[in-house]
Amino acid sequence: MNTKAPLFFTLILSWMVPPIQANEVSFSRHVAPILLQRCAGCHGPKKAEGGFRLHTFQFLTTLADSGNPLIVSGQPERSELFRRLVESSVDLRMPQEDDALGSAEIDVIRQWILSGAKFDGEDEAVAYRSQLPPRNHPTAPEFYRTTIPIYALAFSPNGTQLAVGGYHEINVWDSASGQLTKRIGNLPQRIQEIAWLDEQQLVVSGGTPGEYGEVCVADISSQSRIRVIGTFTDIVMSIGLNSTKDQVVAGCADQRSRVYSVTDGKLLWEAQVHSDWVTGAKFSSDDRFVATSSRDQTVKVHEAKEGTLYTTYNGHRKQLGEFTGRFAVYDVCFHPETGEALSLGEGEAIRIWNPEKAHVENGDASDMEGRFFKKGHTRFVRFGAESPMFHIAVVLSDILISGRSGVVKSFDFSTGEPKQTFQGHDDWIFCVDGNMDATRIAAGSFNGTVIIWDALTGETCSQFKAAPGLEK
Repeated sequence: MNTKAPLFFTLILSWMVPPIQANEVSFSRHVAPILLQRCAGCHGPKKAEGGFRLHTFQFLTTLADSGNPLIVSGQPERSELFRRLVESSVDLRMPQEDDALGSAEIDVIRQWILSGAKFDGEDEAVAYRSQLPPRNHPTAPEFYRTTIPIYALAFSPNGTQLAVGGYHEINVWDSASGQLTKRIGNLPQRIQEIAWLDEQQLVVSGGTPGEYGEVCVADISSQSRIRVIGTFTDIVMSIGLNSTKDQVVAGCADQRSRVYSVTDGKLLWEAQVHSDWVTGAKFSSDDRFVATSSRDQTVKVHEAKEGTLYTTYNGHRKQLGEFTGRFAVYDVCFHPETGEALSLGEGEAIRIWNPEKAHVENGDASDMEGRFFKKGHTRFVRFGAESPMFHIAVVLSDILISGRSGVVKSFDFSTGEPKQTFQGHDDWIFCVDGNMDATRIAAGSFNGTVIIWDALTGETCSQFKAAPGLEK
């Protein structure tokens, strides 16, 4: 779960352009990703420097403020877009206040114009960001020169392996020794969440912040991405599997939530009911509901079958009593046995609540004043003043919580009483998980460190830098 802004971490450009023959150049596969990454920030739907808008193909066929056409089929030298890319004057060249496009990128655009500047998307009037096919991601670096933030990790079903998000890859570590065993490459730039289908396959979410999001299936034995389930116009921040692991819900920074079939990638439903990033997305234990959390301070509960909005949980906007305030919500999950929802984010406490009771308490306009003063059914578990909290997991009877404090805390689910504090990290902890029998706890931090603890004693079992070449 990512909450730090993307500007904190940029390693290299995520789009690498291989040599392409002129008759093979595709707008959707080759040209559009370059325009999105290098140009759309200043020439998009909300901003049009110099009269250029490049977010739809329709705009590419219009005239610039200079009166010159942006694209002239077959003639790069008469195309204002191409002329601006190769302009020698830094005052006129695009992109402004950034490095010029590389020769390979410029050659792709030149070849595309020469070959007829054809559009191979579905709708010229719709932003092509939403029409792009899955990206072919770069290969991960053989050796890391520095650590990267760890936003996702997960124990395998039998607990022997720990999958950890890397840079354009997932690294699989032996959970007992902390040794690197497998590297699954050519994945999205930033890995946001990992869910195991079985001992050999993972469902992965991630993408490039502000540009692209993806949900895919990765295979450990072949060490590769084997299927893309769905793509988004921004990074996919959270995923959750249903109980039979044949459906996946995904929450995106573009405010959308979707449920897909895992096997064939069929989109079952989509919702856009949040007004900010969707930070968490999970199925209830009985597969009746899907809950999505957001920075808009709410949790939305959907009917899992069709995506209909069932209710909105507003417990992070508490105005009376203890733990008052208006707080962004960064994660949500369900208890596997009771069906209760758990949500957290900013503030000092997590919330434990029942979707059906939340639905009743929401009532209607006729009892609004009375509801304002009711205590409600929510149980609060105090984490402490070290907010925000980023990730929550439930393993057997334990609630695991990570956050800005640099520690992981466990709580007894039934009583809410603290059980253990797991220490050793010295930076924000974005992800935490426990193995199936709740004997091991693992967490990854912003500085790239992973620590595995004994769940009972809190002692460190292993600790490593989750970066090949910098493991120790």
